[in-house]
Amino acid sequence: MKGGHVDPNLEQQPSVSKGPLQPVDVTAQSHTPQPTITGSQSSTPTTVIELSSKSEVAANIKSLHSHFASVDSNIRDEFEELVEKGKVKLKAVARSAAAYLSIQESSLKHGNVGELFHSLQPHYDFFSCGGVLKYLAEMYLSTAQTELTQYIDSVDKFSELSQLKHIRSTIKEKFSSLLAAASSTTSNQTKSVIIKLNDRWEEMTISKLKTVLKHYFGVTSNLFSHISFDYGSFVITLLIPTSLSQSLIDAINNKTNSMSRLGILEVAVDNKAIPIRRKDDNNFDILLHKSVKACEFFEVLMLLQLGAAPNSKDERGKSAVEIANEGGYTQIKEILLTGG
Repeated sequence: MKGGHVDPNLEQQPSVSKGPLQPVDVTAQSHTPQPTITGSQSSTPTTVIELSSKSEVAANIKSLHSHFASVDSNIRDEFEELVEKGKVKLKAVARSAAAYLSIQESSLKHGNVGELFHSLQPHYDFFSCGGVLKYLAEMYLSTAQTELTQYIDSVDKFSELSQLKHIRSTIKEKFSSLLAAASSTTSNQTKSVIIKLNDRWEEMTISKLKTVLKHYFGVTSNLFSHISFDYGSFVITLLIPTSLSQSLIDAINNKTNSMSRLGILEVAVDNKAIPIRRKDDNNFDILLHKSVKACEFFEVLMLLQLGAAPNSKDERGKSAVEIANEGGYTQIKEILLTGG
């Protein structure tokens, strides 16, 4: 679920509101509203983003799904028009898509536009259209490319305001059939990536999850698609191009210590489990101390957002702030003092 460009007109709109949070308007075709932000009335400025309620998340998921059906149809229509006029060859489009996804061109059928997009379906959906679909639209399209950019902007706003627990419960209660229809099972093109997280991750927004995926997997995270949730323990399933599965496994094996400190318990790639932590330990304060000692700025920032307390004491009676001061980690100390 990777975001796209920001409409320059949005940056001219005021981003501070004294009123209550309004639902994200994910159906807008021209301007995507900014997240509602409340500003402090004291002399010390603070900015608080008010997160969407469960009912708002439900309404926005339904709206996103409906809007994306229109966007997807318009993208196909524009490709068909270009092909009919001889301005674009589908073989070239298939070659570009295969190169982007690091898959064999022969795995993408391209007898017509519908056939090509059916072949591409395992690699995008209405939550995750910022990868190959965005790439092809930017390369070949004009009108539909603009519409897709605006749609991705809407997904980004939704991601910033929507906690994972609301997305999971909404999908389970109301949209399980909708998500099942939109998603794809693994095939010779894709492999599953299953991530088991500490339950505290339920309080985080989906944009924070994307930030962590980006941190650990770089541009490969752009190719994740079809995010789904299991129930009971907090488990997220994604799909990734088969050709990238080994590089993903290598990245995980190289970063298990860091992942463990962020409450990532286990990752399985193509049903091959890579244990990260042996115990689901909810003591994020201890994990914060470890991250400070390791001078891991990103970990510290995320752990504060996961609720770790900067003034908590380690076994020596030292707080995270004091540990950072001892190590001379000025930037980390500043983040701890400001609470991230």
